[in-house]
Amino acid sequence: MGLMKHPGAGIWLDLGKGSCGTLALFLVYLSVPVAGLLPGIFVPLPAMFYAVKHGSKLGAGIVLISAAALAVVVDPGSSLIYLFQDGLLSLLLPPLLGSGKGVSRALMLAVTATFVAILLAAIVYGVTTGIDLQTQLVKGIEKSVSQTIALYQQSGVTGDDLATLRQAMQQGGALIARIFPAMALVSLAGIAGLNVFAVNRLRTRLPNLPEFGDFRQFKNPDLLVWILIAAGFALLVPSEAVHRVALNILVVTLFAYLLQGMAIVQYLLGRFVVPAAMRFLLYFFLVLQPYLLIGVAVLGVFDLWGNFRTPRRPENL
Repeated sequence: MGLMKHPGAGIWLDLGKGSCGTLALFLVYLSVPVAGLLPGIFVPLPAMFYAVKHGSKLGAGIVLISAAALAVVVDPGSSLIYLFQDGLLSLLLPPLLGSGKGVSRALMLAVTATFVAILLAAIVYGVTTGIDLQTQLVKGIEKSVSQTIALYQQSGVTGDDLATLRQAMQQGGALIARIFPAMALVSLAGIAGLNVFAVNRLRTRLPNLPEFGDFRQFKNPDLLVWILIAAGFALLVPSEAVHRVALNILVVTLFAYLLQGMAIVQYLLGRFVVPAAMRFLLYFFLVLQPYLLIGVAVLGVFDLWGNFRTPRRPENL
């Protein structure tokens, strides 16, 4: 079922509401440190919602108005950040979701196209300005690490504790610089997925929205495990360039298996009728202890052999 719909009488009002909502979310994201990240995730939602409701032209109008307003009210750089980080997803996801080819394919195509556009824009910017973006990235990370260490020092952390903290943060910063492309791709996938989830939650107001299917049955292609294995073995090659590429591939594939692992977790929680309070505690600990996410990703990998969502066959007594 397509998502296009002829504009109704309230189309201009919806255009205004969508633009104001987008601007409000993005301005909070720009202005409020840390806490602004949450509303920043859902910046594409207003344009996506009204694109599904009225058609892609209205969604494009919201994106263009928001970008123009940001260029005037803030600066052109903020407008470009919005367009590449959120605007492209707002434009691509609604028609892809309405194509009937499935949510996974829609997300993959939208995220890949957005990532490629960002990559090309970065290359063009670097070539035309002569700026080494990798060097700028490393300097930015080192500055953030230094500022964070200074805050800990002001709070009373000294001696061996401060030295250990400095070493750990410097190592973490170096790792982030190496896997930044993968982190950017994973972040885009997270933003896209959460906005699709939000649109799905609003489907009672969107009669034209196709069914998305059950996330609990999500499964990666079987061949993906060979990419994961190849990336792991590539880390043994004595080459920094090979290490960097392999590490980025490893992060992306592990993220894909993390999604499969989360689908298995949701399936098992439903199968064993786990109370809502227990589910909340589980998700809380997953957020509080990110290392637990590695276990969930491993669960996703071994689902290829364990097939953990196979319905239990009743035993003959």
